[in-house]
Amino acid sequence: MGELKILIVQELWWPRGGGGVLATRLITKILARYGFKVKVVTGVKNYEVINGVEFIHEPSLKAGNKLRLWLSTYALCKENWFRRLVEWADIVYIPRYAYPVIHVAKTLKRRVVVHLHDYQPISYTAVIFHNDRFRSDFMRTFYYESHQHGLAKALIASPLTPINRLARRWVSQADMIICVSNRQREIIEGMMPEIRGRTTVIYNPLPNMPFADKRSTNEKILLYLGGSSFVKGFHILLKAIDEVLKRHSDLKVIMTGVKRGEVPTRNCVVYEELPYEEVIKLHAKAYALLFPSIWEEPLPYTVIESMLMGTISIAAKVGGVPEIVRETPAEEYLFTPGNIDEFVDKIEMLLSKSRDSITDIGMKLREHALKLFNKKEIENKLGGLLSL
Repeated sequence: MGELKILIVQELWWPRGGGGVLATRLITKILARYGFKVKVVTGVKNYEVINGVEFIHEPSLKAGNKLRLWLSTYALCKENWFRRLVEWADIVYIPRYAYPVIHVAKTLKRRVVVHLHDYQPISYTAVIFHNDRFRSDFMRTFYYESHQHGLAKALIASPLTPINRLARRWVSQADMIICVSNRQREIIEGMMPEIRGRTTVIYNPLPNMPFADKRSTNEKILLYLGGSSFVKGFHILLKAIDEVLKRHSDLKVIMTGVKRGEVPTRNCVVYEELPYEEVIKLHAKAYALLFPSIWEEPLPYTVIESMLMGTISIAAKVGGVPEIVRETPAEEYLFTPGNIDEFVDKIEMLLSKSRDSITDIGMKLREHALKLFNKKEIENKLGGLLSL
């Protein structure tokens, strides 16, 4: 196993990026610990170094959007030094959007593993909405962009959706495709039947996070970490907390990734930017995490981290969320996506509980997360898959 050579090509690297990039960082540490020879090509200059892993900074991978990234990656694949690097590898691992590498790797008869953390091969925006009934990716993209970025962006982006067929074609060439939840695999296989038989589900590794005992403070604080994103349900959040704060003047809502002018409601503390380590500290005070997302979140780290920290998630029933909280007390706090009245009722239900009761529930959630995301089992699955 230790003799295998793995090339990872990912345009972002931790601490840049979201949950998928965090997962790649944790997975790379596992591979290095298992004795794999790992090289990483990334567009990020100031990356977190991992012992035993060789990093190669390639500025062309820093492209600002997917179209530019694919053009840059296509050009990179023609470089002799990069082709030699692909030939060096036994396995080429693509955990994000550098999909043109797949074709050159297969041309050079190298095994390719793609790790999907969203729905890029089947959606130009990488998003599939809950109860998605769009007849075309054009309409889905127009809807997403018009709500997320405005009409001008929608008019520009929607005609580009046919380009995403390249992503589907590239990913369909992979030897193995890792999904992060059963729901994600169900959606992707349903829209991309040609990859059936080459998909597997492996949960993302857990970050190392301590339990946050909430009995040390009497403040009633709700936490929202989704920013002002439409697909994260920010518009739903604002309507729900406006109702809740009419009844609970002593309640405080802390939000990250949000500007003060975007929150007209009282009793809100907003942080436009907050380092990951500081976000984690907020859980020590939080009664609950508010998660009103409206897209099929594959396996949101935000919810997983909350469970590890002992914070109850009041979350929409989207994507992998029900899979994460099944048979735990947090299952009671799931609500129908977009249903503001139900969302408010779940918040009220939680606020009626004592601090001790919330802490006890939090301990059960942490125990469940550690069991569901069993460290040894995830490591063995990854090691076994890559050693085939």
